[in-house]
Parts: sequence; C-alpha cells; structure tokens
Amino acid sequence: MPLAASTGMRVIAPLVLSISLSASADAGQTAQPGRSSGLSSVAARVSQGRAFLEAGELERARATLEAAVAQEPASADGHYLLGLVAERRKDLAAAAAAFTNALQYAPAMAEAHDRRGFVLGQQGKTAEALSEFARAVQLKPSFFDAQYHLGATRWWTRDPQGALVPLTAAVKLRPRHAEARYYLGLTLDALGEREPAILHLREAVRLNPQLAVAHARLGVALQAGGDIDGAIDHLEAAVRIDPSLPDSQNSLALALTHAGRGDEAVSLLEALVAARPAFMPARLNLGTALMQQGKLVEAAATFTALLERDSGNAEALYNLGVARKQMDDFGEAEIHLRKAAALDPKLPEAAFTLGVVLWQTGRSEEGLQQFHEAIVRKPDYAQAHYMAGVILKQKGATADAIERFRAAVTFDPSSAEARLSLGQALAQAGQHEAAAVELARADLLNRRTAAAQASTFAVSVGKEKVKAGDYAGAIEKFREALRLAEDNPQAHYQLALALRHIGRMTEAKTHFAEARRLAPALGEPRSETR
Repeated sequence: MPLAASTGMRVIAPLVLSISLSASADAGQTAQPGRSSGLSSVAARVSQGRAFLEAGELERARATLEAAVAQEPASADGHYLLGLVAERRKDLAAAAAAFTNALQYAPAMAEAHDRRGFVLGQQGKTAEALSEFARAVQLKPSFFDAQYHLGATRWWTRDPQGALVPLTAAVKLRPRHAEARYYLGLTLDALGEREPAILHLREAVRLNPQLAVAHARLGVALQAGGDIDGAIDHLEAAVRIDPSLPDSQNSLALALTHAGRGDEAVSLLEALVAARPAFMPARLNLGTALMQQGKLVEAAATFTALLERDSGNAEALYNLGVARKQMDDFGEAEIHLRKAAALDPKLPEAAFTLGVVLWQTGRSEEGLQQFHEAIVRKPDYAQAHYMAGVILKQKGATADAIERFRAAVTFDPSSAEARLSLGQALAQAGQHEAAAVELARADLLNRRTAAAQASTFAVSVGKEKVKAGDYAGAIEKFREALRLAEDNPQAHYQLALALRHIGRMTEAKTHFAEARRLAPALGEPRSETR
C-alpha cells in the first residue's frame, strides 16, 4: 500500500508521521486481587520502555517492554509499544504480531488498529489495511493519523469519493499538515473540483515549501486551469527541489511547450530521455514537441525508437501516424494509425485521423466509417461529427449532414468552421432563416478568434517588454490586448502585475480580481515579475 506523495505516476519516499506513543488500554491493565504491586511494576516497565522508545534507544526499549509483557501478557500498552519498536526496526512481521496482540487485549485501541493497518499496507495487504484504518476512525473520529491514512490509502486505490470524507476530517483536525492538504488537493482534483483542489495544494506548498510533489501537482492543476506562468513556476520549483522526479520534469516540458518555449522543452526532454531511457512518457512528449517545431523527421525517429522498446504503445503509434501524415507519407500513416486504433479502443483520435487520411486519399466511404467509429468511442467528439458531415454533404446527403453539423456545434459551440458548414447545408436545404443565423454566428466567431489571437500576441509582446524593464511599453501592450479581447484573463493578470510594479495598487487589484473571475486558477502573484 503506497502512502507516499507522488505526482501520480510513481511512488516516492514514504511520508513519516509522528507515531502516537500515548495510546492507553486500561482494559488490558485491570487489577486483580493480590496483584497490585505486580501491576505497578508492569506499569513502571511500560513507562520506562516508552521513554526509551521516545529517546530512540530501541534495543533498551525492546528489552524493557518484553520484560513487561512476560510479567503481564495482557498488557495491551506493552504489546502496542513493542509494535512501534519493531516498526522502527523495520521488522514488519514482528510489528504486525505485536499490534495484533495489543488488540487481543484491547479491541477498542484505535492507535493499535491504525498502526496495524499501516504495517499491513507496507506488506501489500491493502484491503486489510483499509479495514483497520476504518475501524480506527470508527473508534476514535478525532484521531488524525487514522483519518489521514484511511483517506490517503483510498486515494491510492483510486477511490477519491471514499477518500474525501476522511481527508477533509484530517485537514480539519490538523490544518497545518502539508501532506494531508496535498492528498485532499489530489482528491478534489480527481473529483473535478479544481478550484478547491488548487487552494489546498497552494496551502500545502505554503506549509512545506520543500514538498516537491505538491509543487508538481499544483503546477499540473494550474496549467489545466489556464495559469501557464504559475504552472511553470511550481513545476520548476518541483524540479529544483527534487531533480530525481521524472514526472515533474516531463510536466515542466509540457508546460514549456504550451507556453511557446519549445526549444527549452526539447532540451529538457532530451536530457530526461538520456538519463532515463525507459521512461516512455518523456520519449512520447519529446516526439510531440519536435512535431510542434516542424521537425517531423526527428519526431518520427523518436517515436520509432520508442516503439522499438514498447511495440504495443498505442499513443506512439498514433503520433508516428500523425507525423507520417504531415510528411505526406499517407501509406505509412495509415499503417500506424490502423495499429493504434486496433490496440487501444479508447483512443478515438486514432480512428479520427485514420478517417482523415482515407478521405484525403480518395476513400470517403472508408473515411466516413472511421469517423463513425471515432464517435462510437467518444460520442461528444465534435471534430468527428464535423468531418462525417463534410463527407455526407459531399455525397448529397444534406439532411444527414445537417444532423452531424448540429452535433458538432452542440459539442463545440465555438467552432466557426462547423457553424459555417451548418449554415451552408441549411441554405441548400432551403432553410434560409436558420442558415442566416448560423452564418452570422460563424462570422462573429471568426472575428472573435482573430481578435483573441491578436490579444494573445499582444500579451506575449508585453511580457517581453517587462523582461526588458519597459513597464510603460508593457502596460500599453496589455491594454491593447484587453481592447482586442476584454475577456482575456492573462491580459488582465499581466497588466495587474505591471501596474503593481509601478505602484498603481488600486488599479492592479481591479485587474487581478477580473483575471481571477475569468480564470479562477490564477493565484496571487508571489513576486514582482513572472
């Protein structure tokens, strides 16, 4: 049972919690006539053994506690503390046996249930561990360790819904526990609650700035939420704190690619591939980054090398097919895309791209079949609906084409291309009023898209001016970006940073608040510049 913080792809060093040494099982120490002095001696030995354990003197603690349970076999506290000693000595079998003995004499000792669960988890007995944690929580809801262990283990067993309640309780019990915040953030993110997830992950890194995995997962969440600069900040922190985590480097490369810093992403991924040749995600993303730079030959070679190590990697086959398609090598593209589609029925993109290749090479009917297959795999696949509509319209099946185009705009209302095609098909069908509406919407979307692209470019120019120290010029560019697209959160955010730098705090706060309204993932800036 992994109880380690991780970016989600592998286990790293386990989190060590403070072990409760204050468990008490009065039931195991019930006095019997004529035995008061003996019990007093047992209690003294247990107390002395506890002191040795707290001091780290494990052998003296073991000897003292063994003497106590030899004198009084029903001493639940003695057995419990012996379990802690064995755990510290990494003797899991002895620890499990000792905690079992403690529970034999004190079935209601929540601490013993929790520690037994932790040991069972380390032995790979996850179901039994979960049962022990749940029992500990039932017996003592205010026991942080049990709530935390139960929640974290449920998260690791892909039960985020089950993890939510105990992790929420754990954070309430210890608000300043960074790892509990981290796991609660992961759980909320898995449940689609990105904003509260980001809040808890931010708090985790505030409480423990050296928790690399929390920086990494926060970076991934921020990128998904649209805060690419914040994502890069935290992913760079994760890599700096723990360079041994390949997931963090891989995620950083993806963020750099998304930010238009392709050369940096390629360099990082090349180094990662060289250092960890068997880490397939880095090879996959290296090929993708090279494709985005137009280096198709190098990208194809990267995917081919990956497939030599992992011939059943459907994503690599798909990407190799895409690279070959972009090189106009349609025959090879078709071979790889068919293999990818057959290997992974959950990969709708393979069927879709195969459909495009077949359509481009004059096999519209086969292409239409592949678009239908992509829709079966992903019913809300707007592009597949659109391309099916294109072929149906070309065949003269206008009514069926209209149905596909309507589905496309339903699943992607911002697609100007789909609305234009829908408008044209409606006009062909004599539905001129409806056609005019869709054509007008397509025109508006095209103008908005052009404005949004120009706004994004203005933001990038403004950021370059900030780097050069030209804040007046940067502010002018950020304002230009907002004139082009007033709903551009990055324009508001970068303008707020620049205004803050020159001391115009009131206006900066206004733009920062608007940025947060448009993109809640954007956090309070930590420094003068990004």
